[in-house]
Amino acid sequence: MERKSGRRLPSSAQMGGAPMEVRPGRRLRSADPQLCSPSVGGGGEPDRISSLPDELILLILTLIGCTATAARTSVLSRRWRDLWIHLRRIVFHNIAPSAASAIGRVRGPAPAVSLLEVRIPSRHLGPFGATASRLLRAAVRLEPEEIVLSFPWSVEFEARQLNLVRLPCFRRTTSLTMERLLFYCPDGEGEFTALRTLSISYGLGGLHSLLPRCPHLRVLSLKFVNDGFGLVQNGSISLHLPSLQELLLETSIVHTDAIDIVAPLLKRLTVSFGTYKTVSSIAISAPMADKVSWEWWYFGARSSVQFGFWSLQRLWLHTGERGGQLPSLHIHASQRWFISNEDTFAQEVEKHMVYDFSVLELHLLKSGHVFGALVFHLLGIIRLSRNIQRLKIVLEKSMLKGKCSPHCTCESTNWRSQTISLTALEEVEINGFKGQEHEFDLLKLLLKCAPVLKKMIVQLSHEASSNNSASAKIYKICRAYSSVECYVYESSGLMHGSQISPLT
Repeated sequence: MERKSGRRLPSSAQMGGAPMEVRPGRRLRSADPQLCSPSVGGGGEPDRISSLPDELILLILTLIGCTATAARTSVLSRRWRDLWIHLRRIVFHNIAPSAASAIGRVRGPAPAVSLLEVRIPSRHLGPFGATASRLLRAAVRLEPEEIVLSFPWSVEFEARQLNLVRLPCFRRTTSLTMERLLFYCPDGEGEFTALRTLSISYGLGGLHSLLPRCPHLRVLSLKFVNDGFGLVQNGSISLHLPSLQELLLETSIVHTDAIDIVAPLLKRLTVSFGTYKTVSSIAISAPMADKVSWEWWYFGARSSVQFGFWSLQRLWLHTGERGGQLPSLHIHASQRWFISNEDTFAQEVEKHMVYDFSVLELHLLKSGHVFGALVFHLLGIIRLSRNIQRLKIVLEKSMLKGKCSPHCTCESTNWRSQTISLTALEEVEINGFKGQEHEFDLLKLLLKCAPVLKKMIVQLSHEASSNNSASAKIYKICRAYSSVECYVYESSGLMHGSQISPLT
């Protein structure tokens, strides 16, 4: 088969191997070659593309990737008119809400379309409740395997009466994605028996009435949801999903007192929350989970989890994505100007230990105060002291300048005399070591409490790298423990006193 240039048309396999998303059973037509008019650059030559069978023309329209563009090909000739309504992939990007009615022209439902995707750009203002209702009714008629509906954010988004829509039942749909859509599920509707993937972003409605109607749901993704309207009920987040294998919860702010997740088949759990207050209880029952990312950000003075001058800023527990990477807990804390009488730091950390880990990484933003008390306060947690194999302390310099007074309250604890048995600890790494006396005291105490320690790595701060006294003292301390390999690096990453062996 040739085009007017004489070049042979590629087969469907040569065109990227794209599947023919056309309707099987449709009668194939082919037309006699027509002469192209000179106005279209044809010069009286035959229009060989229009003479192709419907199936091949529909394949060409599918490869365009935009149904609106495919619809405009109707002006080429009578041969192309309304062929687009037989496409199985219906994709409208950047269309006006008024143009959504064009979906009603798409033929259905035998066989149903494989994809219905409609995205209305942000330049259009709401409310979009009526438009969303029309699209949902069209989706019921077309029975698509996959539905993607995306609406822009508007000032009327919070006006729920204008944007709240009824979510019908899609019995054939396997994947449903809704962005910025407030919905409710009326009583008496059927089940989403085929639904395997549900993704909701920037808006949530009758989630708790929808989930029980999805008996075979495998993947659930809830991002930046309005938690006051669906996710949090009676002050708590409770999700009991017997068939779920992957769960993603992500929101910048969440107001909840408790979290209860029961998912016996869950394999991947991803949670990222920001909060102004602590959660009283966290219960996760997912015995098969092997990929976990559990992240919490703490905002504002009211939510402050404190130990002395230290305030918890971020907590992240995750399993390694790469092979051989150990599960780890990252704790970010910063110093404040005032001291707190509350001692909730360790208690809060314990609540978030939803998965076993063997690496503890502390990022401490300090402004002059002693940090050894906080380190051993955390190491005193039983699950930490028994299971931690690697400890990494990253000392970050605060923009706030501070210095301890002679009788500073940060030294009021007896942390130097603590005895904690770190029975699994094999490696310690400290970055940003300045060579202050309390830092050497911490070094000695870690060596004393870790009977199976094999390696001590210390990277000096920029100030400490300029002289040899700090490194000499570190080596001297480590020599008392012959089974421990000791490495001291300059702030540049080079081994102290050498131009080789960079720290990675």
